[in-house]
Formats: sequence, structure tokens, C-alpha cells
Amino acid sequence: MSDPPLVSVVVPFFNSERHLGACIESLLEQKDVGGYFEVILINNRSQDGSAAIARRYRELTVIEETTPGAYAARNTGIRRARASLIAFTDADCVVASDWLRSIQDGMHDSAIAVLLGHCSYPPNATLALRVLAAYENTKTEYVIHHCARAHHFAYANNMAVRASVFAELGPFKEWRRAADSELVHRLASRRPDLRVAYRASMRVTHMEFVLARERARRLSLYTKTNSKIETFRELGVGQRARLLMRLIRGRRATE
Repeated sequence: MSDPPLVSVVVPFFNSERHLGACIESLLEQKDVGGYFEVILINNRSQDGSAAIARRYRELTVIEETTPGAYAARNTGIRRARASLIAFTDADCVVASDWLRSIQDGMHDSAIAVLLGHCSYPPNATLALRVLAAYENTKTEYVIHHCARAHHFAYANNMAVRASVFAELGPFKEWRRAADSELVHRLASRRPDLRVAYRASMRVTHMEFVLARERARRLSLYTKTNSKIETFRELGVGQRARLLMRLIRGRRATE
């Protein structure tokens, strides 16, 4: 098509045959987008059947990136993207049917450069993991909307970024982890007039995890990598206490 799409969706995959089909189907079932969008799948040296799954969908763009790492693959997708708005999710995630509509609505304010959304886990996730998910989402909303930018972070499994941000600031750092958080700190340093926002209705389900200890182990790795970002600061004890109270009050209000 000669006209650019409204949104470019970038999905890297590596040995993702278990969940990739469900991810793609959820993207193809988007409602009320208001126009056409493109989906760019980036095969990052997969050795299982995931590339064959991706090639079944001829309406999608499937490209190769041999440099290992999800951020290298995402950068390849960014270079191919034609829309002014780029949405990111992962091959082990299923997006809600109104995901792209929520992204478009959330980016209506031109001062918002990066948008983060709500992440949940599969129906068979343990109670402990569901509680952890509630904490994670409460923390994101609290940090992004109520804390100094030094505490900001991001996650590319449910994230939208204006293409102009990459044009001005450059692509993701090709780190193993936390390059999404590094991007928002680079944005804060170089474009303080722009901001990051959180939108609860922008929902994905992260299918990889069903146990809290597995997710907690992954989060600890991100905490270590965040230390590479010079401007990043962890929440203090008082801030964490306020966050916990916010979560408790929210749960009581729904009981």
C-alpha cells in the first residue's frame, strides 16, 4: 500500500513456536483500529518451527536478523517500520482485542512519546503470580505518574514509541536486557519536554510465566541490568511503602 499504516507492530522471535501463533492471531483480531496497520516479525536465528509458523501469515512482514538479541531484532523492525507510531510486544504475549485502539487513544497527547501498558499472566498462573502481577502494574502506574524520572523504567513486551523518538535519539542499545528502560532515560535527558505514560487499558497477557518464582527470578536480572543506566535510581523504602499501601487500598476498594 502506498499510504503509511497507522501503527507498525514489531515482534521479535527466537525459538517461540509454543506461543507465536497465539500472539499473531491476537494481533490479527484487533478491533476499531480506524485504518490498516502492519505487523513486522523478526526471526532472530530461531532453530525450532517458529519461522515456519510466521511464514504461514502472508499478510505479515517476516524478516531475518542474525545478530543475537531481542533489541537487535527490534531495531531491525524499527528500520523497516513505516508508521509514525511503533508498538512492541513479544512472541510469548497475547494482546487484547482493543490493544492497538488503546495505544492510539493513549498517544493522542503529542507530549507523550512512550506509552506502557498493563501486563497479566495466563489463567493457570498461581495466586502468588497474580498478586505479583498486581504489584508490578501498580508499581508501573505509580512510578511513571508520581515519581521522578530517575525512577522510570520500561518494558518492550507492551510498549509504544513514536517513530520520531528513534529518529532523533537513535535505536535501542543492543543490550541483553533493560535497553527499553535506557531509552526512556535517554529521552528524559535529551527531550525533557516529552514524557512517558502508563495506560491500564493497554493489555497483554504474558504467556511464558505461571509461577511467581520464575517471574521474580527474571525481575532480579532486570534489576541488575538497570544499574548500567547511570541516571536510574531504585525506589526508596518510603516510596515502596506508599506503593504497597496504594495496592492494598485498591484491592480493598474492589472487594
